[in-house]
Amino acid sequence: MRQEDTTKKFSGEWLLLFNNEVIDHSSNVEDILKLAEEKFPADKFPDDEIKISKVLDGSLREL
Repeated sequence: MRQEDTTKKFSGEWLLLFNNEVIDHSSNVEDILKLAEEKFPADKFPDDEIKISKVLDGSLREL
């Protein structure tokens, strides 16, 4: 399966969470990673408080 097909099949929003609260969201994971580095530098925040997760669009179906 091509990367383009996979991206369309699993489209959705990336979420940046801090202490289980949504801080920001984007359809581009690179934007979320940059934002996480800017807002939560590794030297000031433990890794376990920061999470990045993806919420898929659409309905569930068999793969």
